[in-house]
Amino acid sequence: MALRKLIHVVLSVFLIIPFIMNLGIYGISTTLYFTLITLIVSVIYVIQVKRPIITIMLLDALTSARRSILQQITKSPISSAIPLDTLDDSLMKLEKTVKELLDSVERDYERRGGYLGILMGAIGVLISQLLTGNYVIYGIISVIIYDTMSALGGTLLGRVKLPFSNATMEGALVGMASLAIVLFILTNQLIGPLAITVVAALAEAYGMEDNLAIPVTTSLIALVLKLPIIV
Repeated sequence: MALRKLIHVVLSVFLIIPFIMNLGIYGISTTLYFTLITLIVSVIYVIQVKRPIITIMLLDALTSARRSILQQITKSPISSAIPLDTLDDSLMKLEKTVKELLDSVERDYERRGGYLGILMGAIGVLISQLLTGNYVIYGIISVIIYDTMSALGGTLLGRVKLPFSNATMEGALVGMASLAIVLFILTNQLIGPLAITVVAALAEAYGMEDNLAIPVTTSLIALVLKLPIIV
């Protein structure tokens, strides 16, 4: 879970770029930037679904590399000095370790149908930008902070499930507290950020796809409440 969320945060950094860099000097507006991100992610997703997904390709590449290494060593003059069986076992253990790591990161539906969450996240941010303009920053922050902290809190502390949801009460509270603190620091307001944390919790628990639901709903509530633009 920690590795999944680290990847989640790293990828989300790309969504903040329009707010920390002046892309206008390159003729790229915020809307155009998010459109390009969505297009790139969509193309990757289509390729991934129609062809072997990334993890399978990576494991196949490791297997091919292992066989190639052994073949090259067998043909070399030093082959007699190298314990090939031991080397083969070590490389196979490496493959197994990588596979176990990838299995721990991927969800079941991602193995069947690709990395839908990444695609939905890009679409969710683009929709938020189109609907709310720069209030999309609230959606991006919510996805990064709430989604990450609620998942970690639920994994470490989760005991009580929310009604009709797989989310836990403990995870939701950790996520809400974390997001509220960050938004309070950024806006110096309390009521608006608290409202956003509640919306984020409901979107994560009851939305069909949290990466789509969280940015759209939190950006809209920030717009309705006229919170300060964080740029």
